[in-house]
Order: sequence, then structure tokens, then C-alpha cells
Amino acid sequence: KIDALAEAADDQDAFATRLKEVLRALDLDPGDGRGDDVSDERGEDEPDPQKPDSPDDQDEEDDAGGGEGQSMDGTSDDQTSGDERDSRPDGAPADPDGDASDEGPELNEGALPNRQEVGDDGRPIDAYRVFTTAYDETIDAAELCDPNELERLRTLLDQQLTALSSVVARLANKLQRRLMAQQNRSWAFDLEEGVLDTARLTRIITDPTSPLSFKAESESPFRDTVVTLLLDNSGSMRGRPIMVAAVCADILARTLERCGVKVEILGFTTRAWKGGQAREAWISAGKPAHPGRLNDLRHIIYKSADAPWRRAKKNLGLMMREGLLKENIDGEALTWAHERLLGRPEARQILMVISDGSPVDDSTQSANAALYLDKHLRQVIEEIETRSPVELIAIGIGHDVTRWYRRAVTIVDVEQLGGVMIEKLAELFESEPKA
Repeated sequence: KIDALAEAADDQDAFATRLKEVLRALDLDPGDGRGDDVSDERGEDEPDPQKPDSPDDQDEEDDAGGGEGQSMDGTSDDQTSGDERDSRPDGAPADPDGDASDEGPELNEGALPNRQEVGDDGRPIDAYRVFTTAYDETIDAAELCDPNELERLRTLLDQQLTALSSVVARLANKLQRRLMAQQNRSWAFDLEEGVLDTARLTRIITDPTSPLSFKAESESPFRDTVVTLLLDNSGSMRGRPIMVAAVCADILARTLERCGVKVEILGFTTRAWKGGQAREAWISAGKPAHPGRLNDLRHIIYKSADAPWRRAKKNLGLMMREGLLKENIDGEALTWAHERLLGRPEARQILMVISDGSPVDDSTQSANAALYLDKHLRQVIEEIETRSPVELIAIGIGHDVTRWYRRAVTIVDVEQLGGVMIEKLAELFESEPKA
């Protein structure tokens, strides 16, 4: 019979039939189902515990119980039914007829094993999405208030931070000296092309057969560099933290500009507290599940990379304006600043993030899964640190940002911000560019 299996290898039905014959010959009769095996082991006269007794037996049991709802051993019907549930295989539904179900546990309708749930847009429900971008804005700082108010805010900023400015300025001068030391001119002589070396023109007279000599200046190691400062403009930065950040960014931009390094200063916040027009649109749409980000972004350009510092100086005073600082959605802000850097022609690109906390937006967090904004920030950071030529560094004010960023530092006192910014930039300039 075993040899006959090979002849039916191409016919599934015939192979199954012959395999059963082999099992029967070995006294291993597979039977037609689990119920047959159990019945054979119990014997024909032994009652099936999974089947109810006959009506006559049931009546005798009720009479012997002496009370309604009581079994022969004095246990209640609820307890008996609980024991029956425990005796059933896991996941097997109760059968009112007493027959064991042959179909096994039921699956939730529409559920697919090993398949991630998706939303209405076909994307996984835990993927980051934006409900609408219709109300987002990217705006120059000068457009958010009139020139007179901007000048008043800048004056207020200078008056309150005069002492801090002197300290940061001394540190900035040290950075400038370190950078200028790397810019010492060095020349290569006796070249076949380049700038004509006038000091060696006498060779033409002394040795007419000698060729003309040219020279060329060596390239500066950081000349072709741009630095972006991305400042957290959330409500938790209100007060001294935002003032210190503004002054440090101002002095750092001025210092790097003297060294030929272009600087861009950006800020990020939202247009409203706890959702703005985006949340209203979501409510009007019937509050669909998994809406994604539910607030109106406001990305502010305080100083573009090509704008000179003297023109953008007043813009930093906008950070002092009451009502500007609201929620912070760091992941999209980081993506925005990163994309601006990638559009620059400079060979070396540095992005410095200054923040005092994790992403917070009540409107978004209340309508999505826990840590929704936090997970997106980690994804963006991972993408930049592993796949982008941009060098990313973060400074946390009273908040441990090393949980998100590989290259990061945390300061407890906001007064340390200027020194840490300059120190970290100096380390970057003295290190090799990111490959």
C-alpha cells in the first residue's frame, strides 16, 4: 500500500484515499472527524459531556434537584454554564444544539491576518497624515506686524538682554577667530595655469627658455557652507527662553556672516490653539477617524540665507510679540527646514534645532493614537540622519533631546544657550563634513 502512494502522487484525491488505507493497515484509522475519535475512546454507552441529556433524563434531574435552577450537585445553572464554557476549546462558540462546531473560531468580518489596517486613503492608520494644508502658511516675519511695532519689539529685546549680549559676543569673537584661522590664505606656486605670479616674471629675462609661472589660492575648508537655525516658537518658550534664543541667533548670524558662512533663521508654531480652521473643517466633515494633523501650521522666515544680517535684524524682535507663540509640530517643521537646505547650492549644509520640549498639539493628539506627533518626529530625524547630506544637531533647553537626536546636547539654564551653540558649531566646522 505504501508503494501504491507513488502511483497517485499526481492525483490529490486518489493519494488521500490510498493514504487512509495505509493508516488503517497500521491500525491508525484517521476517522472522519474529532467527534468520532472521542466517541470511540469513551465507548458507546458512556454519555457525551458536550451534549445535553435526553429529555427524560433532564426531567429526572430537575425533580431530583428539588428547586428551580439547581443541578443534582447543588450548583446553579450559571455555574454549570460557566463550567461548560471552560471545558470548550479556546475560541469555540457555544452551540445551542449541543453539537461541536466544525468551522472553528469565527474571524472578525473584514479582518485579514498579517495585514495592517488601512484608512480611507489606503494608507496604514498609524501612518502620518495631514487632514488639510489649506490653512497652513509660510510667511516672512516682517509680514506679521507693521514696521513700527517690529522696531519697538527689537528695541525691547536689546534693552532686556544687554548683559547677555556682551557675554555671547565674546564667545562669538572666539568662534570668529577660530574660523578665520582656518581661512589663512595659502598659495600653490609654479603651476601651469591660474593667476600670473608677478614675483617670478624676472625669470623671463634671466632664463628666456623657462615657461611663465602661475599660482592659485587654496580653497577654504568651510567657505561653501550654509547654517540653518530652526527655533521652537511654542508657548512653552515664552519669556526668557525665547529672548535668549533670539539674541543668540542674532549674534551667531552676524559672526558667521563675517566669516563668509551664510545663515538662515527659521521659526515654527501654529496659527491657533487646540486646532484652527483645520479642526473646524474636520468637524464639518463628520469627524472621520484617523484624521492626522489637525491644526494650521505657521512657519516663519526671520532671515533667509541670502539676506544680509542688517536687513533681517529687526525681524528677530517678532519673537517678543504677545500671542505669537502657540503649539509646536516639530516633525513637519524639521522637514520644511531640511527641504529648504537641500535646495541651496552650498556643498556643506548644517541644521541646528533649538527646542524646549517634545511635539505638542492638543487638537491632533486628541483625535489620533498616542504619541502620534512624537513618532513622526522620530521618523523624520531618522531619515535626515541616515539618508541626507545635511548635518543635524539639536540643543534642548531644559529638555532631554538626546532621546530623539544622535548629535544633541541638553542645557538646564537658558543662559548657557549662546555658549553651547557656538561650541557645537565650532566642533562641526573643525570636523570633516558628512559624507
